[in-house]
Amino acid sequence: MNITQDSLINQIAAKADLNTAIVRQVIKSAEMIIFDHLSSINPIEEVNIKLLNGFIIKRKYIQKKNYSKGMFQNLECPEHVNVKANLSKYYNDQINQQLFHQ
Repeated sequence: MNITQDSLINQIAAKADLNTAIVRQVIKSAEMIIFDHLSSINPIEEVNIKLLNGFIIKRKYIQKKNYSKGMFQNLECPEHVNVKANLSKYYNDQINQQLFHQ
């Protein structure tokens, strides 16, 4: 099952009894703020954004590195950041408990 952003916006609007355009504007504003935080803070700083309960976006700095072993000989990896979304173990456990009534 795939839930699109439009579908999610419509469900939020219906559940909260709000206009769909308002919900869409709030989501778009949140996207822009999150992007600004991830792209404007000093790259060396780790960034953790607690988006929702159990949903976390993490940004981690990776230094420039030269690989010299195996099939990666003479491979130069430039400095960069990795951005990943994570679910907390607690949230994952809650979903499993709800699904399987454990």
